[in-house]
Amino acid sequence: MIGLLVAMLLMVIVLATANSLFSFCVRACYLNLSRLEVQENLRVGINRVSREVRQAAEITSIDNSGSGRLIFIDPHDNVISYRISKSGDNEAAYQLIRSINGYGHNPVARYVTGLAVEIVNIGTDTCTVQLKLTGEKDDSGKMDVSTSVMLKNYKNQVHGL
Repeated sequence: MIGLLVAMLLMVIVLATANSLFSFCVRACYLNLSRLEVQENLRVGINRVSREVRQAAEITSIDNSGSGRLIFIDPHDNVISYRISKSGDNEAAYQLIRSINGYGHNPVARYVTGLAVEIVNIGTDTCTVQLKLTGEKDDSGKMDVSTSVMLKNYKNQVHGL
């Protein structure tokens, strides 16, 4: 009888330890998947923004307060806008939104919580811009991705800065 109780106690201890280890592994896996998803979205977002900013003829507005906003004019005289907004689905995740001439409001990347733009160098024929996207999903922790872009079609016009 005592042997059976000892065996049951050992079995309970082993099962509790296995359950604790399993739940730890599941949480770690979920956290890593969240981090990977945020990193991928930040990479897609920074690539899209930097590719378009590189072609900008002029930067008309930068707002680094709050989540951030960038407005510039492309070589075809379209006004391109990037801003951060909450999605309308159940998750209500922050996302990077792109608009052309005030229309479209197309999501570019999810889990992007901030857009920061800084004019690093303005010359007579050149302009270098530092772009930074910040993102987070659930408990993934904040992550940043940044790049510097030299404008190709720069017309020595930077407004509202």
